[in-house]
Amino acid sequence: MLVDDATNDLISAFNLHHVDRDAVPILLHNPLPIAWSGTLPVDMALPAYRCYLEAGTQLKVELSKPADGCIIQTMAALTEPQFGLHVHADRAINVELPRVQGAVLVHNLPPGIHVAHILPGHGPQNLPAKPVKTGGRQGRTDWMENGLVRVQFGRDGRFDVIDSGTKRTYTGLGRLESSEDAGDSYDWSAGGHPVEVGTGRGSKMEKRAKAVDRRICDLDDSDKRSTSVTLMMENEWLTTVLVQVHWSLPTSFDDATQKRTAEEDWVTVEHYVTLRTGSRLVEIETMINNTCEDHRLRVCLPTGLTPKKVWSGGVYDVLSRLTSIPHESDWEQPSVPTQHFSQFVSMQDRLGGLAAIVPGSNEYEVAKTDGKDGLDLRITMLRATGWLSRDGFASRRNRAGPCYPAPGAQCQGQSWMRWGILPYEGMWAQAGVHEAAEKFAANATLLPAHGKPQLNGFFDDPLSKGIRGRSAAPVRFVGEGPRPLLSACKPAEDGDGTVVRIHNPTKHEWTGRIETDLPLFECNECDMLEIIGKAVDITDQGWDVSIGSKKIVTFRFK
Repeated sequence: MLVDDATNDLISAFNLHHVDRDAVPILLHNPLPIAWSGTLPVDMALPAYRCYLEAGTQLKVELSKPADGCIIQTMAALTEPQFGLHVHADRAINVELPRVQGAVLVHNLPPGIHVAHILPGHGPQNLPAKPVKTGGRQGRTDWMENGLVRVQFGRDGRFDVIDSGTKRTYTGLGRLESSEDAGDSYDWSAGGHPVEVGTGRGSKMEKRAKAVDRRICDLDDSDKRSTSVTLMMENEWLTTVLVQVHWSLPTSFDDATQKRTAEEDWVTVEHYVTLRTGSRLVEIETMINNTCEDHRLRVCLPTGLTPKKVWSGGVYDVLSRLTSIPHESDWEQPSVPTQHFSQFVSMQDRLGGLAAIVPGSNEYEVAKTDGKDGLDLRITMLRATGWLSRDGFASRRNRAGPCYPAPGAQCQGQSWMRWGILPYEGMWAQAGVHEAAEKFAANATLLPAHGKPQLNGFFDDPLSKGIRGRSAAPVRFVGEGPRPLLSACKPAEDGDGTVVRIHNPTKHEWTGRIETDLPLFECNECDMLEIIGKAVDITDQGWDVSIGSKKIVTFRFK
């Protein structure tokens, strides 16, 4: 109901009218202050107009107010009319209507909310950049490329990424690693160093313990693994390839012997690898079917680089950490080689680098690549453990909390993660890696704007032209990079105005403009508590700003 109420408020605020009576209005919302590109799922009922009653009719999406550089392409199918329940404020009706199902491909959708319409017909055929191509021998899919990057698929579940900008090849990406997990829900640990139950504390570790039973999928026996590469979807806008890996792993870890069991079961990992036109980012959706307990599953990204620092996203910042973390044997709890990151982690040299982009809060480790020079970025995909806390183990020699079994933490069954691999030129800030990570994490949305249907299959016409016109951006950034990031755009806590909070995680000062399509009569700087400070000069629905390195600034306007 809350979503319906919010959608109804948005619908009434915009001008949804179209000269073509067959046009079905929708709203496209980009929450970022910069343009967004990606794929929007669509599954909505259409009116029972004659033009929509024939399944397979070609459909297109047009912006009501055209935007420079924005291209929209549909990959959606019109279904046969089917019954569905539609809930009005005072009644519910079951009516037979056609549906549009599939996806809408968007390139450079401007910030804000935009009125668009679904219409019968063919959309624009022009592409924003070079088309995505695929190829291979004997009917296989061996590679795909878009002029910026090339992905080459191996037969062992790994793939290579070739960056046309730096001419570098990152080989063996997607390597799967599994090791025992003798820890608890707080910390991973290698086996072999348990603390006796009830003591609550063990003796300090002179050296950092390494995994007792660490396995690499592509190096495992051939009878314990199988892989396949399947072309799932191919067109000039984007191509998706499925890399499927079945891997036989020990079913659990024996606390008595401190070893993984001889009994094994099959774990399935499916990478849906997508490359779209005009993008360096290799997008991946990974499905994991976990049948084993007490293990950690990671994906390894060999970079071939040997820097001393790694860059990782954090709270209002991008942090630099050492790639090698020393073991302090006299500490009560020595540092572990794994670290947390938010949105992205990358390694680079003067020529360029490789970033792993993973929305949300995640875990990584930098470690030496197996069998060759260079360092890995190892991203934790799944940890299966059966304890809330334990008395102690190799990586933590004391309790972190109550020692209770937690069988649900074994993460059995299906898991899912969305991530990407981004090769880039130069330094991460100049390459806009932090912006790419924000774009990947903050999806745009597509909202039906035609209300609810009546029993005759028609939808009520919009009653007003709204006050926001056909497009409105609450906030947008104008200026060259490296740009700061928008962390909040919201109503003020006291209800008087709008608050915009921005942080600059780079080491460069940014000078530019903040603009808005909302009413703007006055603007003030304020603190994190939204207490009003110095007034800001307003010109042309915006104001000039200069945001220093590592600074957080907040503005309040109305």
